[in-house]
Amino acid sequence: MTFSLRHARVALALISLMALLAPTAALSAASPTIVSVDVTGNVHVPTDKILSILEAKPGVPYNPKLVSDDLARLNALGYFADVATPLVRQRPNGIAVTYRVVENPVITKILFNGDKNVPPDTLLALMDTSVGQVFNTNTFKQDVLKINAYYEKIGYEGLPSHVKDLNLDPATGALTLQIQEGYTIGKIIIGGDPLLPPPAIIAALTIKPGDVYSSEDQQRDFDALKKLYDKYDIQIGNFEGGIDPTTIDNKTGTADVKYDIYVMKVAVVQITGNTKTKDEVIRRELRLRPGMVVTQAALHRDYDRLNNTQFFSKVDLNPKAGPDPKHPELVTLDWVVTEQKTASAQIGFGYSGGINGQGLYGTLGYQDNNLHGTGNAVSLQFQKGSNQYQTQAQVTIPYVGKTAASQKYSFSGTLFATGTTYYYPVYLVSSTGTIPTSPVVGGTPAPIPVTLYQTSAAQTPLGITSTSTAKSAGLTVNIGRRLNDYTTLYAGASGQRITNDTVVAAPYYFQGGQPNVIVGPTPSPIGGGSSSTVSNGSFGISASSIANVNTGLPYKLVYLTGGAAVNTLDDYYNPSRGVKVSLNEILSVPAMGSSFRYTQSILDAAKFFPVKKTGGTFGAHLVAEGTTGAIPPNSLYTFSDQQLRGFDTVFYGTDALLGQLEFRQPVTADRKLVAAIFVDQLAYRIRGAVPLTDPYTNRIIGYPGNWAYRGDYGFGIRFDVPQLGLHTVRIDIAKGKNGTHTSFGIGQSF
Repeated sequence: MTFSLRHARVALALISLMALLAPTAALSAASPTIVSVDVTGNVHVPTDKILSILEAKPGVPYNPKLVSDDLARLNALGYFADVATPLVRQRPNGIAVTYRVVENPVITKILFNGDKNVPPDTLLALMDTSVGQVFNTNTFKQDVLKINAYYEKIGYEGLPSHVKDLNLDPATGALTLQIQEGYTIGKIIIGGDPLLPPPAIIAALTIKPGDVYSSEDQQRDFDALKKLYDKYDIQIGNFEGGIDPTTIDNKTGTADVKYDIYVMKVAVVQITGNTKTKDEVIRRELRLRPGMVVTQAALHRDYDRLNNTQFFSKVDLNPKAGPDPKHPELVTLDWVVTEQKTASAQIGFGYSGGINGQGLYGTLGYQDNNLHGTGNAVSLQFQKGSNQYQTQAQVTIPYVGKTAASQKYSFSGTLFATGTTYYYPVYLVSSTGTIPTSPVVGGTPAPIPVTLYQTSAAQTPLGITSTSTAKSAGLTVNIGRRLNDYTTLYAGASGQRITNDTVVAAPYYFQGGQPNVIVGPTPSPIGGGSSSTVSNGSFGISASSIANVNTGLPYKLVYLTGGAAVNTLDDYYNPSRGVKVSLNEILSVPAMGSSFRYTQSILDAAKFFPVKKTGGTFGAHLVAEGTTGAIPPNSLYTFSDQQLRGFDTVFYGTDALLGQLEFRQPVTADRKLVAAIFVDQLAYRIRGAVPLTDPYTNRIIGYPGNWAYRGDYGFGIRFDVPQLGLHTVRIDIAKGKNGTHTSFGIGQSF
């Protein structure tokens, strides 16, 4: 049988294939030796590099498994698009093996699609695959891992791979990578307990549907939401979320974003540091309670309320995690207080000179504004001097009862007895300024008419003084009703027994017509009697607005009060912001058992502005006071150097307007030393008063119905003396019409 050349080739191929698949009977007896190993098809990958990884080498016994393993090694190099079945040929002295490969293209350029947030240069820098190299699948796999790791690092998480596909054009060598940076946002879902409406929240986010989501977006969104919630003074207690795994669609590369937002709420309120003050006394001042949303305004308000009690030298807030670690939005508010002494006893002596000074006087007192830790206040005050005495017992209950309804009410009561004596120069009625000659009757000098005020420019002081004494004793009670934390309505009543004496030593007497005759009998001028003193009237001022009180006789003063107060000051004693406004009305009519018929109206308003640039405070103060009817002399409005700091005299009025401007600048970091500059302006009058020109008494200045004006300006300092329990000792130096005066006081001027 003859074989054609074609038949011979087929037979050779079958022999080669059989050699790869299984050892033949001829080889099984003794394995032939490999005599040569060649590689074909490689153009750019060096043959030496390929041969170096092969186990088939000349002189090595031929083994089909060895050749099969070499094929795997060739594929593992990553340079070849295909590795064909090797040629295994019989040679006279052994076996020749030829490996056949198809190289990947040489890369001419690298392109990216879908890279919106990462520049191509950054991606290229991550890759070891580069232009001019034969494309290597191993290197490319590592490049993909590095690209994925980079995207994960910058927040694009969750995708199986950020390199979705590649295209290597064998004709041009162009390598194109299809990039998916992250999931495209389908919907945005707001969950949790956000408090604000979801549309407002979504509008504030940095992400929008259709954007590619990154975990960095979560931080940016949190910052954006914090600004939004800060706008409404709400704290975010917990914020979590991102890609919702239940909505992932890897085919489309989309997913929904869900944010769970939980506002900060109070879980527990703790009180620590108090040993005297009862917990319930502190808690009734706090407005943030378990279950309520935490706001900065509420925290500041609670701090101010505790500080304004004056029970504590220091108040601190120590927020802590709540009792449930699964809910970090629920916090514990720990108020740490340092108590200070609220009870003090006073005993002292002093001397005040001058015509209206108290002379030698003594004081004895006790007060406690936190009696037994209940928040109630009591005080007892006794003061006695040669020209003044005061006895007062007062009790204040800021919260009546234990229930929420009863604690909307407050109560205060004052039992008092006071007396003050003033001395005023008197003037001769004679226009000549000389003492008239009067015959002596029975050895007694004839009466001489005098007046308390100048009636003509020629009059001069006589050189003697009139004694004016005012006394009052009674009881005052007030009940308050809180409408809210800042607004309170007041109602009260007072019953007093008052007397007023204005006398001049014999043989002088006040000229007829001088006293006020509005209520009660009209006293007749005393003349020529044997009394050692001659009196006529109690106050020595003729004015339709001041009621007649016969000298030395007791009168009943009964009145009702009503009013409202608004107080938003951050600190009641040294405010830096807020307003304080009060309106008070007083009504006294005979139907109540009073000897007087009149009304008094008082509007007192102050506003404070923080000056951020300096850390100081600017304050404005206005007092408007008016009366109708005829008021008792002891109800006149008085203005001393505590209001008009540039004067050392007292001004009286039935109607008045007081305006004050003051700038306070802390000098020390602890704000314990403060400098101030100020301006005071007073307008006042006594309705229907007879004009006088007396520059000493200041009882009436100007003409009937007209206003008198006094103003000053100056500077001062304020400081604390904690050793004496004194807060805000005030020293002001002011320039008024009559010169410079130094005013001392406890507490701010307003």
